[in-house]
Amino acid sequence: MRHATRHSLRFLPELARAAALGTLLLASSSLLAQPAPALPRAEPEAVGMSSARFGLLDTMLRQHVDDGRVPGLVAGVMRHGKVVYLQSLGWQDIEAGEPMQEASIFQIRSLSKAITSLAVMQLVEQGRIALDDPVSRYIPSFADMQVFVNPDDPDNSPLRAPARQATLRDLLLNIGGLSHRDRALYQSRAVRSRGDTLEQFVEKVAAVPLVGDPGTVWVYSESTTVLGRVIEIVTGQAFDAYLQEHVLGPLGMVDTAFFVPPEKVARLARLYQVPRDGSALRKQPDMDIPITQDPPLKEGSAGLVSTVPDYLRLLQMFLNGGELDDRRVLSAAGIAEMTRNHIPADLLPIGMSPTSRILDRGWGYGYMVVIDAAQSPSAVNNGEFGWTGSLGTFAWADPQTDTIAVLMLQIEPAGAHALGDKFKALVAQTLVD
Repeated sequence: MRHATRHSLRFLPELARAAALGTLLLASSSLLAQPAPALPRAEPEAVGMSSARFGLLDTMLRQHVDDGRVPGLVAGVMRHGKVVYLQSLGWQDIEAGEPMQEASIFQIRSLSKAITSLAVMQLVEQGRIALDDPVSRYIPSFADMQVFVNPDDPDNSPLRAPARQATLRDLLLNIGGLSHRDRALYQSRAVRSRGDTLEQFVEKVAAVPLVGDPGTVWVYSESTTVLGRVIEIVTGQAFDAYLQEHVLGPLGMVDTAFFVPPEKVARLARLYQVPRDGSALRKQPDMDIPITQDPPLKEGSAGLVSTVPDYLRLLQMFLNGGELDDRRVLSAAGIAEMTRNHIPADLLPIGMSPTSRILDRGWGYGYMVVIDAAQSPSAVNNGEFGWTGSLGTFAWADPQTDTIAVLMLQIEPAGAHALGDKFKALVAQTLVD
């Protein structure tokens, strides 16, 4: 198959004063209407990278498409603020013969978390919320939550009161005692439905006991979606409207949203299952509420769609210390807080399950952060941050080398062929100074 090619911040109180003086961006409607400026481009050698080594990267990606292991992908790399590689390969829709495009639109799933976390930190810097506020200040039903005495057997476990209430910080860090939408606990109680509103969703979450005392265990969870409801309550805006006005619009992320509208459907990458037996890729059916329809549930944890160019812009803002194209969305100190580990030593190492621990990384606000490169199975630098999405999206940034890389495809399982790991390793090898 051929290619187509609120309160002040405890860590820095002056930030809230700066916000009060209006130094943080409140975008006007005319600004939001402007198209995003194109990211500058450069040849690899101009930014200390090797074109020849990018050739090896390109060959590896093409082989995965040519061999039918993945349907198609878009990959982008930036260094020193310039795009050095942006490639679309394969197919958005194999059966329809629709080629992948540089601006193809993907469900980014958990890469949504950083965007929601950024919005939370904006409200912290404005003094409208504080990270140590209990969630129940905004969602009263959280004050009545109980804890499973035996979370491994929730159907038979007695309940008890938690040692303390969960805070907004706990939710940012996945240490609030909540569970995940894909786990049996929440699935058996129908916690998550795209047909519910955020208000309905958080009440369902509050009705299920916690799997641990807040602050005592790291559990990858639905916390960030709950924070989207907190944003609605504090600002009086719908969550998606807040993001558009204060994050996506100012950053020029023109294709990032909670659904794909009709005029953009021609750029939607479809989802494929990678069979374990090596047989041909199988297109997966739409969700009950397809990604092409505006869902009542705006999931801050996993609901956004985006493109590689849009996500490159987001990560470049992080490396720039909170601004892009002279538009500031967060202070440099706020960005530094988001991209450092906040998980206490007694909760490390963290992992997606008790038997799968990640020895080299902690968690910031929305991203994993490398805290001990010596423990990593691959070449990384301390301070790198990034995350993945459950349908094959992968993004990270390295402040030490001033490098960003984003890979997007739509496959289940997301880790099939370890393509993200291979991509990251080969990008690292393109650095020559």
